[in-house]
Amino acid sequence: MTLHSKLKSLRPALAASMLIVAGGVAVAQTTAPATPANVLSIADIESRMVAQGISIKEIELRDLVVEIEGRDANGKKVELLVDRRNGEILSRKLDK
Repeated sequence: MTLHSKLKSLRPALAASMLIVAGGVAVAQTTAPATPANVLSIADIESRMVAQGISIKEIELRDLVVEIEGRDANGKKVELLVDRRNGEILSRKLDK
């Protein structure tokens, strides 16, 4: 194997490593994961949480649930686990 072909085979790994940005890591996917038709969009979930007085700092998608970090209506830090199928809050943790 020539040096050129070795470098060519490393291009995807090098490209992925270049996605590291200050303050976090970006994850690249070549294909979008299949989303079931019966789940709420991130925008729908965000709207529902804002309607409940939650100001959102961060949203993380995990299959059929969404992890949300933010503040409740009283200004306390909160971590929520929300079901994407119906918008139900499955878990609520308040930071002290």
